[in-house]
Amino acid sequence: MFEKNLAVAELLDSYAAVISERHRQLLDLYYNEDLSLGEIAAEVGISRQGVRDSIKKAEEELFFFEERLHLAERARAVEKAGTDLLEKTEHAPDLHAAALALLAAAGITDENEGGA
Repeated sequence: MFEKNLAVAELLDSYAAVISERHRQLLDLYYNEDLSLGEIAAEVGISRQGVRDSIKKAEEELFFFEERLHLAERARAVEKAGTDLLEKTEHAPDLHAAALALLAAAGITDENEGGA
């Protein structure tokens, strides 16, 4: 059985701009819209096996990019460091505000939120 690797959804967020529109569409339908291979095949007009093969190839591309660029790994590290920083600065309003601004600039949280 073809099993979903949910790490792919995170990688898709990081690398969607560098894969083909077709691969991006298929991955989005499969991981974000949670459609079955058969449903995707009917929607895009190719065979179920064609969908499966394309998704596997697109996943390989995403893992290739992550293996070399580590964008998703870095984003997780920044988010964890930011969360830790927010916790440590919650009793220092100026530092806490600066930490929130830093996380907002990194696209991790809205500056108006109380946490990450």
